Amino acid sequence: MKISIFLGAGASAAEHLPIQNELFSEYFRDLKPSDYNKEMNKELHRFFKQMFNIDLKKDDIDKVNFPTFEEVLGLLDLAEQRREFFKNFALELVNKESDSIRFIRQYLILLMAYSVNKKNTNKYHKMLIDNLLKSNLLLNTTFISANYDIIIDNTIAKLYDKEKLPIMLDYGINFANFNKDGNWVKPLDPMIKLYKIHGSLNWMYCPICSSLTLTPYEGGVMRILEDSEGAKCLNCGESTVPIIVPPTYFKDISNVFLSNVWNESEKALRDSDILIFCGYSFPDADIHIKYMIKRVQISRKKPPLKILVFNNHQNKPRSSLKKEEDRYKRFLGEYVIFTNKSFQDFAKNPTEYINLVFRE
Repeated sequence: MKISIFLGAGASAAEHLPIQNELFSEYFRDLKPSDYNKEMNKELHRFFKQMFNIDLKKDDIDKVNFPTFEEVLGLLDLAEQRREFFKNFALELVNKESDSIRFIRQYLILLMAYSVNKKNTNKYHKMLIDNLLKSNLLLNTTFISANYDIIIDNTIAKLYDKEKLPIMLDYGINFANFNKDGNWVKPLDPMIKLYKIHGSLNWMYCPICSSLTLTPYEGGVMRILEDSEGAKCLNCGESTVPIIVPPTYFKDISNVFLSNVWNESEKALRDSDILIFCGYSFPDADIHIKYMIKRVQISRKKPPLKILVFNNHQNKPRSSLKKEEDRYKRFLGEYVIFTNKSFQDFAKNPTEYINLVFRE
């Protein structure tokens, strides 16, 4: 049996990471007055004041009704797509009074990276991996993650023991590290595949030589803010940039590494018997994901792909759960089993739920 597990934001929220609607308040709540002397925070203060009439220095952050991360990035992406400006925010720096949309966009992505890069637990991710391992299902499982954080990455990577358990983590792409002695080595069987379709905090892309550097166990994107020398490309020594695809309708997944990750994800889904969604609401903005799954659904040579969904959480309104169930079943059809269970429930006993699907 081949298994694919799709991890959404709810899986990371189970480990106390902020969800999309909490990113801005999470970041700005922690800033001290002196932090606004930094260029990034200075520009973000001006941006929110002019665009949303939010004064980050004076307003009570806990009472501010921030727009969502998706809404803000969507505005900037649409402006860039249409080659249009907002007042005082141009696509490029054309004068001292005009900020660049592209700079603001980059600052917002770094803000997101900072918010989700805080120390967190991996209690339920580890529980899931351990239980799959005990059930002899782990090596038949592919993980597809829409999350930028590296909780699942580190949980899998820390399994490796050269003598007792030589399981390696495979992202499905080549890193510059593979050519450097004493660095992250190219994975060999047995491998656990992890495909991060929206990028990752530990991937640093060089737009000069088109290589990708991995920062194992560390959200290396933060080096761009805190240690510019540590954010240099391993191959050519030039500055790197994040590969982060924000949650908007206008996603750009044309980067060669991301394209390969998407291709590998589709192959894995074609080969899977069951697809398990964990902490994922199947939002309208993720049309690329829906497109990929629908392609897989209607062109399989294997029996129909069974789909199992875990997206409940404590105090979630029943009405919200029903809307999500309708969204899944409307698009994916009769093979969806939508549970009222959470990612945590699934992590505690994955075998029970998987076996239940194939007994029906």
